[in-house]
Order: sequence, then C-alpha cells, then structure tokens
Amino acid sequence: MLSIYSASATRAGSLTLPMLVMLCALSGALISIPFLSPDHYWLAWVGFIPLLIAIEGASLFKSYCLGAIAGVVFSVSAGYWVIDFLMLSKGYGVMFSAFTAAFFWLYCAQLFALIALGFNYIKQHTRVHECLIFPVTLVSVYAAYPMIFTIHLGESQSQFLIALQATEFVGVNGLDAIIALSNVVLYRIVLTVSGQHVRPSKWPYAFAVLLLVCWFYYGWTSNLVWQSKIKQWGTVRVGLVQPNEIPTLEKQVLYPGYSRAYPPEMAMTERLASVGAEIVIWPEAKYKAYFDQPHVSEAYHHQIKALNTRLIFQDIERTQDTLNPSINQQYNTALMLSPQGDVIGKYQKMKRIAFGEYVPFASDMPILKNWVEGFFGTFLNEMQAGTAHQVFKSNDSQENTFNIIPLICYETMFPQFVANAVADAVTKVKTVHLLVGLSSDGWFGMTHQPYQHVNASILRAVENRLPLVHVLNNGPSIVAMPNGNVIFKTQAHQAGGYIVDVPYEAGSKGSFFSHHPQLFIYSVYGVLLYFYLCAFINAWQLIREKVRR
Repeated sequence: MLSIYSASATRAGSLTLPMLVMLCALSGALISIPFLSPDHYWLAWVGFIPLLIAIEGASLFKSYCLGAIAGVVFSVSAGYWVIDFLMLSKGYGVMFSAFTAAFFWLYCAQLFALIALGFNYIKQHTRVHECLIFPVTLVSVYAAYPMIFTIHLGESQSQFLIALQATEFVGVNGLDAIIALSNVVLYRIVLTVSGQHVRPSKWPYAFAVLLLVCWFYYGWTSNLVWQSKIKQWGTVRVGLVQPNEIPTLEKQVLYPGYSRAYPPEMAMTERLASVGAEIVIWPEAKYKAYFDQPHVSEAYHHQIKALNTRLIFQDIERTQDTLNPSINQQYNTALMLSPQGDVIGKYQKMKRIAFGEYVPFASDMPILKNWVEGFFGTFLNEMQAGTAHQVFKSNDSQENTFNIIPLICYETMFPQFVANAVADAVTKVKTVHLLVGLSSDGWFGMTHQPYQHVNASILRAVENRLPLVHVLNNGPSIVAMPNGNVIFKTQAHQAGGYIVDVPYEAGSKGSFFSHHPQLFIYSVYGVLLYFYLCAFINAWQLIREKVRR
C-alpha cells in the first residue's frame, strides 16, 4: 500500500502550483453548486476528486493550504448571502459587508483545510486504507467543527431521494460518509484509468463499491415502500400562512386596516378555516404582543373559538427571573391554541442563534457583552434558552390525539436535536404524527439561503420518518413526506394562505435514528481517535529509530 501511495505521490507532485490552485478551486465550486441548485446534486459525489488529486503526497502544511483554497471558494459560492444578511441586519454598504463577510468565509474555509490536513496526516503515518480514512475524517470534521449555521454535504441531496432513505439509521452524517466514500473511490479510478496510478489492491475498493451499491439498493426499495405506505394514510388538513413581512431594524409599523389584535395572519386564517383547515400554522415573524397585552390574547381567544380551528404561531414571551424579579427574561416561544381559543401547548426555543439571540461566552461579562451589543445593534435581541422539548396535542382526549413536535427557525438544522425531540415525545405520548418548523429567513433577502434552509430540513423528515411542515415568513414554505418527497412548496417572497392535505401515519414512533441519534457519529469519533493513536505511535517509533541511529 505504501508503495502505491508513493508512486502516485511522485506523479501528483509534478503538478505546478497554479494547477494545484485551480484543482482546489474547482473542488470548492463543484461542491457548492448543489447547495445553490439541488438539481445538480450529483456534483457532490465527485466534487472532492480535484482536491484529492491536488493533495496527493503533499506535506501537511501544503495540504492545509490547498484545502483552505477549496474551502474559501466553497464558502464564498454557497454562502454569498452573508453580504445581504449584513446589509439588511446592520445597514452596512456593499463593500464593508463584503469585507466583514470575508472573515466568516475564512472561518468556514477551515472545514476543508482540516479535512485535507487530517486525511493526509493519518494516511502518511498509518497503513489504514484511504477508503476508510477520508469518510471518517470528513464526517468527523463536518460534525465537530463549530459553526453558526451548521452544514452537511447530505443536505444538498434533497432531490436525490434514493440517497436519503438510509439516513433513518445513521442520520445525515451517514450520508456525508457515503458521499465521501464515492469521491475517494472515483478518485482512484480516475487516476488508474489515466495512468497516473499504479494499479491498487482491488479488495478495499470492491468492498467500498459493495457498500455504495447496498446503500442505493436500500434507498431504491425503501422509497418504493414508503410511497406505497403514504398512499394508504389518512390526512389532516393544514393551513399555511406566509405573510411575507419585510424585516427591518426600524420600529414596527402595522399594516393599514390591521392591528395587534387582528393581524394580517388572522385574516388569512379566517379564509383557511372557511375551507376546512383543521390546523393553521403561522411562521416565525414580527412581534405580536400576545403575551404582553391582554387585549391581544383575548382577541385571539375569541377569533379562534369562532373559527373552530387550531392555531400554531410564535411570539416573544417575557418573564421575570424567579431569583431576581428585577431581571426580565425573554423567550422565543411557539404556542398552540385549541379550537376553543385556549393555550394547549407552549414551547420555548432551545437552540438559539449566536449573535442574534445570545452572545456566546459574553453573557456574564458586561464589558464584552456591551461591545458585542453595540456592534450588532438592534438586530441582537437576547433570549433565554428553553429547557425541554414539547409536544403539541391537537385535542384533549387520550384517544385519537394528533401529536405535533414544534421547532423554531434554525432548530431544523440540527439532526441530533430533532431526533432527541422525537424520542422525548414518544416517551410522553407514545406516537408522533408531525414535525412543524416555524422560520423567518427574511434577513437574507432574495438569496438562496431560505432554499438551503428548507432543503436541509427535508433531511429531518427522512431521518425521523415523519411528515414535516416547514413554514417560512417569506417562503418558500414546504410540506415534506417521510421519504423526502416534497408534496407542496410555495413561491418565495409572496404573501398567501395555503391549504394542504398532509398524510400522516397513525402509529408512528420515529425511526432508529430518532432513538439512537448519537450512535453513528460517536462510533466515527471513536474510529478517528484510534487512527490518530496509531499515527502517534508510528510517529513516535520513527523518532526513536532516528535517535538510535
């Protein structure tokens, strides 16, 4: 194995620096395209090949630098919307927003740099095969690297349904591993066919190909089974409200003809209830004063009672600290009203957005906190974190209850978090029927970010084998089935109310991943730790041999 690597390394080392840079930039571009256009999902399965060619036999420092080049190209291409975000949330000009966004992109680029560095370090210091090293390294870095907005390769595959199905066992991290395995296998095939590689031992690659075939065969058969099952399910008529509010840092202005007690969303709800909506869902949006002004909550109570429907919506909840009444606390809260207009469920957001809903490491440091608050201005609205997952029950009886798991905004981006919510719900109510996400992505303007958000959330439906209704303030809002099929999608940046008959399974208890969300990723971490231990021992032995000489 070592002789094979050294032979290919010699040939790869003949590439000039501009060629290496071009290969790395090509990798970053190829991997970013599926995040911008999910129709081109297949590019993720080959996108790392140019980078792997570039870092073949490279030193660790060179591997890091080349990986960073790919990372920068990917971050700028897939995350260009950071500029729009800064312009809308801070009022910066284009140039200063781009300059500030560059720091974010450089930070995100370390993802690729660490993958290239870790891959070559283990490869050069152990005899472990690259078909195992690359997927383990990639999955570990993607899962462990701290990001404000989490990212997974698998979340660019929302339209590749047969690739999604096995995530019910291993989550999106498993799909990341399969994509990485495809890249490393095809990489060696490309080099072998082009004559740039001594013919490798075929057994590791044969096993890798067998694993890929099994993954896709299961995906194909499982997707067919789920399509058949879904046709036999009952449905619940859900109303989706998409107000398309324009975000602003200025004081909120109410629309003419509406009020806090009668917002535009309530007018849409009336029309949806008139055509049979059993549950109406509003997205995360502007402050509604439901908790703060009694006349607003009273108006909601009477209006929903008159409509005889159920309502799920979000608002800011303010409470006093039990230990110090002079301290007010804020929560980003979702709640559900019964057909009688009463609150029958309340969930306080647990996953807060850094620098939007809290200041990391600075909440107990007044000087640092004041500086950060001054930088982010009114966009920063510090919230307390909720302490427990909740289940919304659609009626008060124990029989024929429809159970809903609420998620607020970017909580839909966290696979283990959503799986834990499902598992916790099953212990309380035995069965779960629907995932509901309430989001507001208006701060990202007319960019692809809202599409990236909803496409990522589709993976949560498949991982937990539950239907998902994800309602966005500015759209696109979606309804996704447990096999990842999107049965309804709204136009972005368009206000409206929509009716969807959502199929659901009466006795669903989630999936294997719902009840064991950490099993796969912890196993991968363990394997990576073993690799590094072996590499350290081998490096130590080489040092001792040199000392003896």
